[in-house]
Amino acid sequence: VISSSASDLYIRQPDDATMLTLIEHGTDDQKEKYLKPLLNGEKRICYSMTEKAAGADATGMQTTAVLDGDEWVLNGEKWFSSSASVADIALVMAKTDPDAPRHERYSTFLVELPNPGYQILRNIETMQPHTELGLKLGGSHSEIRIDNLRVPRDSILGGRGQGFNMGQHRLAYGRLRHGMHNVAMAQRALDLAAAHVVKRETFGERLADRQGVRWMLADCAAEIYKARLMLLHVAYKAERGMDLRQENGIAKVFLANMVHQVVDTALQLHGALGYSHDTPLARWYTGIRSQRLVDGPDEVHRWRTGANVVRAFEKYGTTASACGGELFD
Repeated sequence: VISSSASDLYIRQPDDATMLTLIEHGTDDQKEKYLKPLLNGEKRICYSMTEKAAGADATGMQTTAVLDGDEWVLNGEKWFSSSASVADIALVMAKTDPDAPRHERYSTFLVELPNPGYQILRNIETMQPHTELGLKLGGSHSEIRIDNLRVPRDSILGGRGQGFNMGQHRLAYGRLRHGMHNVAMAQRALDLAAAHVVKRETFGERLADRQGVRWMLADCAAEIYKARLMLLHVAYKAERGMDLRQENGIAKVFLANMVHQVVDTALQLHGALGYSHDTPLARWYTGIRSQRLVDGPDEVHRWRTGANVVRAFEKYGTTASACGGELFD
């Protein structure tokens, strides 16, 4: 399935997860106007939620939206808006009801681009190398200034005050997609490692015949196996509309660390060759570091996962329900 690079198998999250959001929460008119051209590949979309100061705490967003007649006026700044530089549509999350309960203060707006009120200040340079083709297709991560951005009153997606909950639902699908990518990349890295050690000889013996090397391969295989099972369980729950927040958080952290471990092992088994750009491993190694940050850093997920473990024990006298114990209910 993956011939040259695991990165080839990379469905752009700003498009696929956001299209799912439009399918589930858009009106018929919104789907006709925005979803169809996205599905046909005629337009691109980005998601402008993250802000510098708020970071992983989405309820700390400061971008505001004020109703002025038949228009909403948005002001604020956004950070790391992936694919904004190539987008024709943006989903922008802003505070519409500052006095409402914390998770009901925000709404999400559909914004057609370009728009003079949606200004790309810069495309943020990251440690991940980008090819010219990659930037053309996927864009970069942009810093955005939103300055008196005006959109029609009916531009809200999913209802007023539903921005936070809808955003969390969207991120859940994004984490599932990241997990798919991480499993694919880890599998490809292990394939490269196996292909190398079966033909590489040192001191008159194949690397593949050394016990230490076989243990390294075995550890990678076990990690990928566990990751696949986690991913399948989360996908099972997603398909059935079940609450998957706990399992998805656990899997997100595990898979992000798993792919790093497997690629690192593959690189190590290649020796100096792995550190060079004669294989894709060095590029993958740099790129996958983002997986422990995007869609919530490890620490936030672990904090919430641990809280759910405590809550489950206090409620049921066992932690099973917080550890995937209700596998197929």
